[in-house]
Amino acid sequence: MSSPTISLIIPIYNVENFLVRALESVKNQTFKDFEVIMVDDGSTDKSLEISEKYSIENENFKLIKQKNQGPGAARNAAIKISKGEYIAFMDSDDYLEPEFLECLYNAAIESGADIACCNFNMYYPDKNLKLYMPFHSLPGVYSKTKALRKLILDMGIHYFVWNKLSKRKIFFENNLQFDDMYFEDIATSPKIFYYANKIVLIGKSLYNYTSRDTSILHSMNLDKINDFIRALGVIRNFLENEKAFEDYSNHIWVYAQKAKLISYYYILMLHAKAMNFSGMMENINNATKSIDYFSGKNFKCIPDGKLPELQFPIKQPLKKSRIKKSKKDKI
Repeated sequence: MSSPTISLIIPIYNVENFLVRALESVKNQTFKDFEVIMVDDGSTDKSLEISEKYSIENENFKLIKQKNQGPGAARNAAIKISKGEYIAFMDSDDYLEPEFLECLYNAAIESGADIACCNFNMYYPDKNLKLYMPFHSLPGVYSKTKALRKLILDMGIHYFVWNKLSKRKIFFENNLQFDDMYFEDIATSPKIFYYANKIVLIGKSLYNYTSRDTSILHSMNLDKINDFIRALGVIRNFLENEKAFEDYSNHIWVYAQKAKLISYYYILMLHAKAMNFSGMMENINNATKSIDYFSGKNFKCIPDGKLPELQFPIKQPLKKSRIKKSKKDKI
């Protein structure tokens, strides 16, 4: 396959229990003119073995092997060798509806949009439960500015990269890459939208997101909380470099308030896990100051491509022992 219409990129890391279902849902797509680029990111379970089997048995399945570097680096490696006119992303523990690629492609062609987005389902494997998650925005064609404002709010359109189909030229003409950080989708999706001409939303729910305890949101730690806050700084810095911040400043401020509440919750969970609430208010104060800086008037722009420094980082609470001393021990 020399020039497929779509390149579907799948970072893979230790998902042996979900990977066959994911890759079978890719094989069963009604749209056939596509390549699959699987990137094994240093898996230590049978994920690599499964991926190798699919790459051998299916001509359009390609496999890249690399040391563990995270999903952002895996996506970047796949983008470099992609040949499709469009790029789609998929997480390796999720699965697609059969018409995922076909519907997104048709929507993009019919509307002339550079990006097509679909609805998605939340799938809970422990309960074998699938819940429909609709857009807050009506299906239709949106200008770049209107769509980007909705994306920044993370309400009408979400930051996820996996329920979208994007023109490959957006990445290559603007040298777009995913940053080496957690929540790289929050940091990168606004850049993709900014360089698009228009975005089309379709109402069909075509992607199934698997909710697991090991996902980023379910396994928040110190580094993830700090990167969640830093992602706002990446967005702000990008818009400043593009001289476009004023067009989105109100939406950045609203998202910043939402980011505070999310950060406060995960800081509380961080201290609860350590059973040590000493320093929690200092961490909450640091999160507030960082978010206010990234969304406020005193922000200082740095060259695009560099990650903004977190001036008030969250600190790890010391873990307290669960063993209580008895009165005899204290004597």
